[in-house]
Amino acid sequence: MAAPLRPLSTGELLDKTFTLYRTNFLLFYGIGALAQGVVFLILLVGTGLIAGAGRAQSTGFVATTAILGVVMLLVYVVGSLIATAMMQAATTIAVSDLYLDKPTGIKLAYARVKGRVWRMVDVVFSVGLRIGIGFVLLIVPGVLMLMRYSLAVPAAVLENLKTREALRRSKELSAGSGGRVLTVYILMAVLIWVVSIGLTFASAAVLGGNKQDTLLGRQVLQQLISFIAATIAYPVLTIALALLYYDQRVRKEAFDIEHMISALQPGTGAASAAAAASSSV
Repeated sequence: MAAPLRPLSTGELLDKTFTLYRTNFLLFYGIGALAQGVVFLILLVGTGLIAGAGRAQSTGFVATTAILGVVMLLVYVVGSLIATAMMQAATTIAVSDLYLDKPTGIKLAYARVKGRVWRMVDVVFSVGLRIGIGFVLLIVPGVLMLMRYSLAVPAAVLENLKTREALRRSKELSAGSGGRVLTVYILMAVLIWVVSIGLTFASAAVLGGNKQDTLLGRQVLQQLISFIAATIAYPVLTIALALLYYDQRVRKEAFDIEHMISALQPGTGAASAAAAASSSV
């Protein structure tokens, strides 16, 4: 993105999100496919194991199926959390590189996540827990938590912050712009929901038209549809939040000027960028 950095309206930010996603679709799809592919494999293995236990027709079948179900549920939850954290971190890195006109790629994005996986898992879990508990508490607290902590992941990734620091940083950046953060989040979430629902109806039409499908075959196809939907749709929200993070820094901290100065100083660009990020914490 060679264009000069400047504050963006909400409409411009959304337009830039879709433009960035469309022009770099293979990059973002590849990042998502690697992470979501792990979850898909977990689901396939779990489905196969449970189906195998069912065909065994042994005396302990019910107990065996229940145990396998619990184990696979735990593996799925943990695997999904790790995959989500890695996907969000790698996508954020790729967006940052494109935004600052730096070379990037699937391998490079994931390479920069290496060594920070558990930190990112902690950040994603902490944000999700706060928002989830907030929505349980009469919804309004959940909305407030969402507006306050939606920028924690890009802050943690791009400024190399620990969980508590990332949460505090997100709160600082989003202060006074909660409505804008919420608008972007809702619009992106609706997009994800529409894509997921559309693919679900498509899979239902395919499954309904073929009466010869086995139960296992239907489950595998449903999981495949879910994998495709997640891989296509979910990066869009991460892209939007990463761009929103930078836009808030431009508005609040004159990041555009800092970046321009660092770019004009040969040999000090990387050091200046790092200093600019760390000085804002």
